[in-house]
Amino acid sequence: MTVSRKEQGPGTAPVTGASGGIGAEFARALSREGWRLVLAGRNAERLESVRSGLQGPRAKEAIALQADLSEPGAGERLHRACRDRGLEVDLLVNNAGSGLLGQSADLPPAALEAMAALNVTALTVLSSLFGRDMRDRGRGRILNVGSFAGLNATPYFAAYAATKSYVLSFSLALRAELRPRGVGVTCLLPGYVRTNFDAAAGIRSAKYLAFSERNAMDAADVARIGLRALARGRAWTVAGARNRFAAFLLGLLPRAAAPALMKASLDGLLAKEGR
Repeated sequence: MTVSRKEQGPGTAPVTGASGGIGAEFARALSREGWRLVLAGRNAERLESVRSGLQGPRAKEAIALQADLSEPGAGERLHRACRDRGLEVDLLVNNAGSGLLGQSADLPPAALEAMAALNVTALTVLSSLFGRDMRDRGRGRILNVGSFAGLNATPYFAAYAATKSYVLSFSLALRAELRPRGVGVTCLLPGYVRTNFDAAAGIRSAKYLAFSERNAMDAADVARIGLRALARGRAWTVAGARNRFAAFLLGLLPRAAAPALMKASLDGLLAKEGR
């Protein structure tokens, strides 16, 4: 189930991080529903592969824009690229994101800055610019992809989890601001998903990777959950019954207890095998 045609009708939808994983599945689902897509991602070859494989009545109208959204000004450039093409954006899917694993004090500053720029700055700028356009027209939807990790402080993923906590907080506040003007905002919180996230985050522990695979959801299922929540006007949703149950249990703990519990669990998964 995707965004209701009766409500706004398929129009133009930029999808960031569309070269693979959940972003590619968002693109495939929306294309089948008749949306004209603007696909943004860093890997031009994979982005073009996704674009050329789209199916739907407007699949051939899809545009692939190679963009590194961690670069300064990248969000503004993407917004300008849509505007210069005369595209009126009805749906924005902020899916692009990256993670880092390790002791916070040991992570490279450049990598931390790039992650924060992608997860926080680009998402904020795109939401603000496209949200302004939607507000002025009195219609539109924004779907921001956060993470289950954003619900609690998470050792070894400390900076990543903090950026995703920001995504949820920002999305809820933006929703309150824009909803009276006809614009909906939904935040999707996935847990483990079968994507290249673990490899990109530099995770090498066989024990951790096996745990991740056992608990991972299919990217297509996660995308479907996010679009269904968007269509229903939900403020936010955790993807998957197991993740929702875990979020409920962790929410019962004192604020400082959850990170301690997660550290003990991660220590067991990462010990003696490298990270």
